Amino acid sequence: MANGENQNPNPNPIEATPGAAARTITLKTADGEIFEVEEAVAMEFGTVKSFFEDDAVSATKPMPLPNVSGSALSRVITYCRRSLEIRSMIPPATSEDATAAEAVQGEGDLEAEKAAKQERKEFEAEFLKDESNEDVKELILAANYLNIKELLDFLCRSVALRIQNKSVEYARKFFGIEGDYTPEEEAQIRQEYAWAFEGVDED
Repeated sequence: MANGENQNPNPNPIEATPGAAARTITLKTADGEIFEVEEAVAMEFGTVKSFFEDDAVSATKPMPLPNVSGSALSRVITYCRRSLEIRSMIPPATSEDATAAEAVQGEGDLEAEKAAKQERKEFEAEFLKDESNEDVKELILAANYLNIKELLDFLCRSVALRIQNKSVEYARKFFGIEGDYTPEEEAQIRQEYAWAFEGVDED
């Protein structure tokens, strides 16, 4: 990757809303890629939001993200942009003292919320469909560093599903964990608790 002075084309540009001059925030990844990110999307990143709230002057300069790669940030942007779109499908909550007409409208809001949940479910199912375990782990590190709770929760749930009913060896490899027991000790444990190793899925 070229050094940070060479601004690489953003592989996942954030398009401004037609007819609106959307403010953008510049982010620089660990591998030197420069991203011009729409402010609404960038503010989904807790780390970025805090950075600019503490130092408004820095809003005119690229914010360095030393722990995030360009490929990971591109995927994070995709998730947060779509998440914002899905959230916008849900109207504001109806107050308890709403009129009858507003109450009817509130019923429509429930349908909108249901549709939004289904939309998110479908989007998230596709989002990680072609991602390897290594890619998912890189996204977790990026989401954690950027402090994006919604994305981090989703990724952690996805990891739980990936290792569900898998072998001990698979889980160790996934998390990079070395065994604490000698081969002899492990063989003895497997013999004593054979039931715990039965019926696991193929790795």
